[in-house]
Formats: sequence, C-alpha cells, structure tokens
Amino acid sequence: MNNIVWDLSLPSLKESFKKYFNFGNILAKNFFDCEETLDMFKYHYGAVTAENAMKPMYISTKPGSYDFDHTDKLVEWAYENGIDVVGHTLVWHGQSPPWLNRNPDGTYVTRSEAKSNLEEYIKHCVTHYSGRIYSWDVVNEPFRDDKEFSGNWREHLRRDTDNERAVGHWYLAYANGADAELGESGADYIFDAFYFARRYDPNATLYINEYNEESPTKREAIAQMVEEINEEWSKHPNYDGRFLIEGIGMQSHCNESTNIEDVRKSLERFCNTGAIISITEMDITFGSPENPAKPLNPEQNKRQIEMYTELFNLYKEFSAYIERVTIWGKNDLESWRAWGSPTLFGVEGEAKDSFNAVVELASK
Repeated sequence: MNNIVWDLSLPSLKESFKKYFNFGNILAKNFFDCEETLDMFKYHYGAVTAENAMKPMYISTKPGSYDFDHTDKLVEWAYENGIDVVGHTLVWHGQSPPWLNRNPDGTYVTRSEAKSNLEEYIKHCVTHYSGRIYSWDVVNEPFRDDKEFSGNWREHLRRDTDNERAVGHWYLAYANGADAELGESGADYIFDAFYFARRYDPNATLYINEYNEESPTKREAIAQMVEEINEEWSKHPNYDGRFLIEGIGMQSHCNESTNIEDVRKSLERFCNTGAIISITEMDITFGSPENPAKPLNPEQNKRQIEMYTELFNLYKEFSAYIERVTIWGKNDLESWRAWGSPTLFGVEGEAKDSFNAVVELASK
C-alpha cells in the first residue's frame, strides 16, 4: 500500500457535483489501516464500492459457509460516515465459487438446484446488510460482446465459450432441466436473481451492471432485457409498484478509442426504459499493458482532458436520470489498469489536469 499524502485543499468532487449526482470511488480492505486515505475518501466521495471484497468468491467458498469480516468493516465505516454503500456484486460469471451452479465433478447442477442455491446466496448476502446497502449490482456482465443485435436479448447472454473465465455458468445451470415448451430457458436466472434481491432487501435499489455498454448491440440487449423483465414483473402476484430492475449500471471503462456519441446514444436509450442510471466503474486508459502510458505524454494528457470533459458534460446533461458517478480507482498507481494512467489523480496522489477540468466543469 502506498502512503500518499493527499491534498485536501483541493475542491471536493462530491461537493462540486452534489447538485447533479453522487460521486463515488472504490476501497479495498488493506486501506482501512491508512487514515490519510480514509480522510481523503470522506472528503471527495459520497459513495463507496468494495473493489473485490463483496464478489461471491470472497463471501462464500462452500455451501453454508459465509465470511463477511472484510465487508463488515467497510460497511460499518461507510455507515458511520454517511457514505452510501454499493453492493457489488451478487451474480456474476467471474470470481464466483463453483458450488453455486456446478457439481464437484464440474458438471452443472440442475435448474431447480441452481435456483435454490441462488436464493440461498442472495438471501444470506442481502439480509446480512439489510438497511445499510443503498443499491445492489444484482447481475454483473451477463452479455457477450456480439457485433449484431438479433432482436432477442436472451440470445446475447453468456453461454458456452472457449474462454473459461467468461462462461455463463448460471445460464448453463438454469438450462439444465429447462422446459422449452413452458417457455423456460437458461436466461431465467436473471429474473430470479432480481426477484430474490427484492424479496430479501426491499429497500435497496437493484441494478444490472455491464461493460462496453456503449456498443449498439449491448445497448439494445440491456434496454430490451430491462423493459421485458419489468413488464413481466408488473404482472407478477408479488408486484410492488416498483420496477424490478430499477437501475442500469454503465461501467464506463473507456479508452482513447471510445466513441462519445455512442455513449450519448446509450444514455438516451437507457433513459427511455424508465430505469435510473449510474456510471459505476469509470476510468479512461491510454496505451496498453504491452505499451504502458505511465505517465501520459502531452498528447495523451490533452486527449484525456478532452474525454473526461466530454463525458462529464454528458453526465451533467443527463443528470436528471443519473444517480451516481463512480471512478474505479483512487489514483493511477492503485488502479487495476495502472498501465493506462486512467484516473483523476496521479501516482503521488496529485490532482491531474483531468481532475482540474472536471471540477471546473461542475461550476459551469
């Protein structure tokens, strides 16, 4: 852990944007021994997402076993300091224990077993923090990166793939025993996940969270899924007058090639679903792991300023629909994409030119 001395005379991000949306960032468990970092976080941010600690593999390694020690510390600290906690994430193809949807031999459990395991896991997680998590990323990254939209969102969900890290395990387990004549399919895990989250934590706002959400295919698949599931929910006997999928999380892991006009189109399409929007994991990378941009050269720095400015102009324009903007990384050194210098603060914790541009934009 890097002991950075943060400059708290800078304008506060959360105060600068408070009339538009909440401003967040991530924390990892190893920073709870660093008072300087915690003071900086309280100064700049009104929302916190656990970088990894709430992902399923860190909560439960086997049936009936749950470990909330690390997440308890984060939630208690945030609650005491008036910081909103984002629960990230309940259902994901990655960083999840096999027991949820697979047998010890690697085969898939049956549809009914998968549904039972899904309910058990979600119930344990959301009731443990009931009243202290303001929103849950219920399902994370369910869609493939397809080129053309087929007209049916279900056809774009993760299923079989050559990349083990991206297999749609929940889909395949739910498909194991699905009756097509009854309209059942592997896609049904998504409705069930949101239903269980609503049932056991009715106060939290429930989100779908996805990356590359500005691409035309994912844009339409996400929006169509949200609309269809909310329509299905409106006819459910337990319908409570609210959307089941209340929020769309746009991860916004951008790079120098991101098309800002595509981002606008996704914001417009998602607004039309009636759901609220959050920018959940924002960063803007340059270079590549093989050709790092550490630090940015003058041309890259200029372009990063332009991109942060263009994107935050969009967020201001759509602020009536945007609940939160979260940057994924406190500074360039500690970012998961440190090779791309993606955040608003440099490796020493210094405010980058992009930070200054974003703060200036808030007052315009």
